[in-house]
Amino acid sequence: MATLLRVPHLGTAEDEVLLAAWNVTPGQTFAKGQALCCVETLKASFEVEAEAAGVLAEALVAAGERVAVHAPLAILTAPGETCDARQRAALLAAQPTAPAPEAPAAPAAAAAPAAAAPGAAPAARTRARELGVDLATVRGTGPGGMVRVADVEAAHARGAAAGTAGDGRLDPGFVSWLRRDGEAFARLASGFKIELYRRHGAQLAGDVHLGPGALLRVERLVLGPEAYFGADTTVDAVEFTAGPLAHFGARCRVRCRRIALGENAFFADDVEIGGGGAMDPEAELVVGSHGFVGEHVHLNPCRSLRLGDEVVVSRGAVLMTHSFGGSVLAGFPNRFAPVTVADRCQIGIGAVLFPGTEMGEGAILLNGSSLVTAVPAGRLYGGVPARDLKAAAQPLSPERRQALAGELVREFARQLRLRGRQVEVEELGARLEVRVHAEDGVHRLGFAPRLGDLPAAAAAETVLVAMAASAAELAALPAGSHAIELATPRIHGGGGPLCDAFREFVRKRGVRLHPRGFAYRGGWL
Repeated sequence: MATLLRVPHLGTAEDEVLLAAWNVTPGQTFAKGQALCCVETLKASFEVEAEAAGVLAEALVAAGERVAVHAPLAILTAPGETCDARQRAALLAAQPTAPAPEAPAAPAAAAAPAAAAPGAAPAARTRARELGVDLATVRGTGPGGMVRVADVEAAHARGAAAGTAGDGRLDPGFVSWLRRDGEAFARLASGFKIELYRRHGAQLAGDVHLGPGALLRVERLVLGPEAYFGADTTVDAVEFTAGPLAHFGARCRVRCRRIALGENAFFADDVEIGGGGAMDPEAELVVGSHGFVGEHVHLNPCRSLRLGDEVVVSRGAVLMTHSFGGSVLAGFPNRFAPVTVADRCQIGIGAVLFPGTEMGEGAILLNGSSLVTAVPAGRLYGGVPARDLKAAAQPLSPERRQALAGELVREFARQLRLRGRQVEVEELGARLEVRVHAEDGVHRLGFAPRLGDLPAAAAAETVLVAMAASAAELAALPAGSHAIELATPRIHGGGGPLCDAFREFVRKRGVRLHPRGFAYRGGWL
């Protein structure tokens, strides 16, 4: 049956997009997931991918033209199928179905198939392919129901949950008991609490930990592997889903209608999520992967509050989605509006974000600042109220980047010495070698511009760190060695006290190695 390819909802406020280019031509077949065309907003480019295999029967918009969101871009058919004039007219006469607002606590099984949904963000499609997740099974929590990375990872966590069935909904009687006698339940041992949650419908993967006094009063609970809740942490929600390695420290107070966390979302001790309106129908907290929320942060998700991947929210910061004081009818300000923080943003100590604010990708807000407007991507804002100061990052030459990498290696060696390790550092031109003496022998870390510049040597553990590496150099990597490319940045192999310590060391300096599923459990650092 012939169908229309429409402009997906891209999560922006723009009514139109530019069709930048077609990747397939009329009459050409394509595979499921193949990028059919590229569209551009004022801020970014997006690939529109095929929801199923087929043929591009007719392009309705030429490259270079502007087109409204949800408008038709092309007519698609199945291989061998035709679309006559009557079918074409009927397709074009049909009105697009507006994305329905997300119903509170709707079961995941009620989600529309991906082909009928508003779409998925390009990064979410990529992540779905990496994890083997079928987008048709993913419920989107983005604007208009758009599927985002956190949604894909939460769906993956549900699929990884061991020995469970259903969508994680708890028995209503069990939920009522938790709300009535939660304190008694919270005092139980972690393993006993986890078993009771599983028996009553929760989807919990392996190695989940619920500390002494930890209590999750939710109606739907899905947790990925190694999710961690510290002592006396409480969660009150209708829906709570979290990917692998999600972490809450001690004494966190979490209250929000819907919460979705990506992989390795880390909340330190004494974080408060909630406040007025936290159980309103529109209240939701969506946090991407590999981010950090510091001690005594207050997040107020009365409306949608979204943090992207690798966002850092420093201690004492406050993010508000509503504010009020005197009567709005008397002229006092009163606002309820979502807050959005894009990937790789940093929010300083004690900073405040007011309702309706946005931070573009890679933006920085300085300590003690008050944000009342939108921050463009890559800019540094500061002050009360915050204003544009300069670019958030400065360009680096290849030579300067390599010099900084060498300084990181030297500082890593110094930190190991300060912790009582016997460390030797040898400099051979552009190469560095760090040798750490341990009970099981010498652990060796070498650094050079290219991986091939590092000679092989016998050691209890070998970590080879380079700015870049070719496929041939990686293929020739000695068995048992670990390779780290800092320019990418990526790790090949991994495991061992020296490798893990170096990975944690560079992570704290903003160098986050792919693949990202890593949590430092202690060791030489």
